Amino acid sequence: MLAAIGRVPRHLLIPRLFAPLGPDRPARRWRLLDLERHPDEHLAVVYGLEQVVVQLDGPVTVPAGGEAYGVPTAQSSAIGLITSALTDLAPLPGERLVEIGACTGYLAALAAELTGRQVTGVEIDPALVRAAAPRLAAIGADVRMVARDGLRSLAGRWDAIAVSCAVRGLPAAWTGMLAPGGRLAATVTTGAPGWAASALVRRDEHGSLSGELVCGRWTHVPDRAAGWLPLPRVVPAGPGRRRTAVLAPPAREPGFWTAAAHLLPGVRRHWRAPGTEPDTVVLVDGDGSRAEVAADGSAAVEWGPRDLWAQTEAVHARWTAAGRPAVYDLEFGPADTVRAVGGQGLSWELPPS
Repeated sequence: MLAAIGRVPRHLLIPRLFAPLGPDRPARRWRLLDLERHPDEHLAVVYGLEQVVVQLDGPVTVPAGGEAYGVPTAQSSAIGLITSALTDLAPLPGERLVEIGACTGYLAALAAELTGRQVTGVEIDPALVRAAAPRLAAIGADVRMVARDGLRSLAGRWDAIAVSCAVRGLPAAWTGMLAPGGRLAATVTTGAPGWAASALVRRDEHGSLSGELVCGRWTHVPDRAAGWLPLPRVVPAGPGRRRTAVLAPPAREPGFWTAAAHLLPGVRRHWRAPGTEPDTVVLVDGDGSRAEVAADGSAAVEWGPRDLWAQTEAVHARWTAAGRPAVYDLEFGPADTVRAVGGQGLSWELPPS
């Protein structure tokens, strides 16, 4: 893997990028960096540990070095996530690999180095395909870029499928294209930031599918069709419903937060809440429900039709009774159903894609 990374010059595939400005995340202010004009800053972002934003919504007319505003519509995945996905897939020489959501084609270029054969990159945005194809050719990467919605169809038969976006479910259009012995790596999300998990699916020599959902790892951003769950624009008024001595928000329990994301649909965390204490955990729902919980569990205040923290406590009790899993088995049933199972009394069905 390290040898492949050394042979593929990522910076030449991303000659221009948007570096975040200010403390807010997700960012809305950016600085446009150009490889030729800002080489040091540019290279620091390209080879850093974060996602690399290569496109914003709407036209960007600022010069290199200028400040731009917008929401990212294309990001090249963090290097740690890319290497993690390829390590999970473990592509062998001669194997057929396709990347869905290829963006700049960097993962596909690494995979071509590992397999020694042409890799296909599927990307829904034709502008990204037009930009990536000549750059890949210029560095000698054996990658064929295709403009197509990879969520809807995937032609061919593949030994490995790398999904470089987070999805709500695992489409049969993907699993049906796996050859015997094939593997698929994807991020599964509900749209709640920070509560995603990595899925690794395998097809055995007899055609049966199996897999697992691993929590607490690097994860991709959602596909364009789904996106993140939005934050409510209005903060509920009034004192709310107060309880004391509640469950303290688990700090490092990704298996629990993954279960909460799926078993409490529509709920997400508000990572920055102006006017609240910095150690307060805030959960929100699109129907106006809100919960603010002290980090030490001393109190919780809830607003709206859902008692969000009481529901979260119920999920935590189920997760604890199931053995506090951080890995969930994926079971593939009839009619293309996929169920995540963490133990007795703790399971959910992934939505169809």
